[in-house]
Amino acid sequence: MRPLQGFALALLIAAASPAARATSSAPACFSPRELGQRFLLQTNYTDEQNSGQGFMTSRSRVVRFERDGAAYRMIDDGGPAQRHRLLATIPVHDETQAGVALDFNAGFDAIHAEEDRTGEDYYGRVAKKDTPELRLSDRRTLSVECHRSSLVFDQEATKEDGTRIVLHYYLGPYRPDPGFQPFEMPNLQHFGFYETYPQQRDGRWVLYAMKFGTREPIEFALSAAIPTVYRAAVREGALYWNRAFGRTLIRVVDAPPDVRAPSPDYNVIEWVTAGDYASTSYIQSDPLTGQILHAHVFVLRETMMDGDLSLQNDHLRYIVAHEVGHALGLRHNFAPGRPATVMDYFNLEQILTIGRDIHAGRPALPYDRAVIRHVYFGEPLDVAALPPFCTDNQKGCSPFPRHPKPPVEVLGMKGDTPAGD
Repeated sequence: MRPLQGFALALLIAAASPAARATSSAPACFSPRELGQRFLLQTNYTDEQNSGQGFMTSRSRVVRFERDGAAYRMIDDGGPAQRHRLLATIPVHDETQAGVALDFNAGFDAIHAEEDRTGEDYYGRVAKKDTPELRLSDRRTLSVECHRSSLVFDQEATKEDGTRIVLHYYLGPYRPDPGFQPFEMPNLQHFGFYETYPQQRDGRWVLYAMKFGTREPIEFALSAAIPTVYRAAVREGALYWNRAFGRTLIRVVDAPPDVRAPSPDYNVIEWVTAGDYASTSYIQSDPLTGQILHAHVFVLRETMMDGDLSLQNDHLRYIVAHEVGHALGLRHNFAPGRPATVMDYFNLEQILTIGRDIHAGRPALPYDRAVIRHVYFGEPLDVAALPPFCTDNQKGCSPFPRHPKPPVEVLGMKGDTPAGD
């Protein structure tokens, strides 16, 4: 994960004492000069009743702050379709020579219902002015802290349907990586990546692939909750993508015992033992360039087959390789034919064969190798040599045409929305 660098202001957290961390209002202090710069706001949230499987992301925004009497207006400063849109009105809690203390809990009373990542087959290729919101009531600050270059703010709230959720906000200066090379997605005709929301460049609408930068290793951290008998298989599933990249770009480490997804420090592969969904993954990126900044992978134990441990681990290698593929930005490929990508769904026999091949260190599947090198490194792509492609919401595209709702023990993951796997 690329950390945001060099937050010049020393964030003076008014809620530094333990007693203040669970109050309904916990302001953070900024200088007016520092509030004049652009910020990146990223949000994710978890349904308390659903553990990790109720996890979702909200659309990331580049924002700026404008003083308006006793409050600051947080304004969208991204693409032209959304620019100047009021996102929040944040009251000034206190003002001293040290800076302005803002009450984010009072101001953050809604989040975007749109997920952070999208695809043109769901959203289209032109930005929309109207974006749905989730209104939040009964809000309560859980914690506010300065974390490296970001303000990390956790909030508990109630949605309009009465569901209680926990929200995680990351707010830091918007400083895009100057070495990152965005990849423009012309269409979803031959291959698929998750995309940024449409933005205008030189009078035309542009969508960028969501992908990590490659100047540093892409690190995934294994949750301490992953049982010992499965850890090697999870590691091998993630490292499969090094064979697709043709170089050692993925690194797998052990997360500290107290770390779980979502984490501002780690791209966590989390072990989940209960939930309404199956294994899945989410990513959060720079909304203007598509550079992935956070990845969250959830592996649900119940989606693995029962029985022999060796076969379970073969099944698990495929599940993890598929989910980490999503975390790297790749979409499903449900085109019929023999297995050419781990981003497809298969019957159990095919899944186990792929898992054994991963364990044996065999080469990455052809589609995975060709497409990820093209998007990440700009290598030429021979589209005529690619297998057919179709993804989730394209007409006539289904992982199992004869079985619209295949049993989860066959799939090992969910895949009915762009948020899903």
